Amino acid sequence: MIEFYKILKRQREERLALNNATKAQQIPGENTNVLYGLFGMIDASGYFPPLVFLNTFLMAGSDPCDQDGRMDQWRPFSLNETEYAEVKAGSIASRPGTLESALNCTCWEDWVQTILA
Repeated sequence: MIEFYKILKRQREERLALNNATKAQQIPGENTNVLYGLFGMIDASGYFPPLVFLNTFLMAGSDPCDQDGRMDQWRPFSLNETEYAEVKAGSIASRPGTLESALNCTCWEDWVQTILA
């Protein structure tokens, strides 16, 4: 009986991981198509945010640069390292030459300001 619950728990965790990784890939993709969408500018920079920075964005539930509300909000969530690796790999594959970098920043807000500068 205990083994059964362990299997159910593992399956649930795998579904959640897939859902989070899928959502995390869709949000920046949709965001690049929004006027003043932050990820449009990030994509053009050639950099991809580190996990802790991306999670700050995902936990916000909306893009602070989308002041006209052109993009739907999302339920805040965060990625684990495995999910992040999947999202990063997809982003880098679609934009060859993209690099993950903290750009000598210590938080999401500073990182974004560096990208926008």
